[in-house]
Amino acid sequence: MEDRVRPTKSGLFAIELLIAVGVFVFCAVVCLGVFARAELESRDSAELELAMNAARNAAECFKAAGGDLAETAELCRGAVRDGALEQDLGGGLLLRLVPSPAEGYWTGELSVARDETELLRWTVAALEVQP
Repeated sequence: MEDRVRPTKSGLFAIELLIAVGVFVFCAVVCLGVFARAELESRDSAELELAMNAARNAAECFKAAGGDLAETAELCRGAVRDGALEQDLGGGLLLRLVPSPAEGYWTGELSVARDETELLRWTVAALEVQP
């Protein structure tokens, strides 16, 4: 009579265990991808919040200075270059305020950029120029 090899229960258990480990590894990879994406979104959000706060501060300094760019630069701890206020916010972020005088008013284009990519742009409200 022939001897038959019978499958053992431990072999089936090993296959089931491998499938369970494979599912667990797949779920772990998906979760790590989600967490990595969330971290990047969090950093982008923090940069945008910093940019908005700096832009708000520059707009208020511009208003307090009555449209005077040199005084605005002193208040914001920035520098005047090529007729515009520039302030380095760190991390590659650069705030730039370009004023444009109009009849009795000053307006300004305020932008925050990182490596030539503009993150936000504001138009500063017109201000009455003080005589």
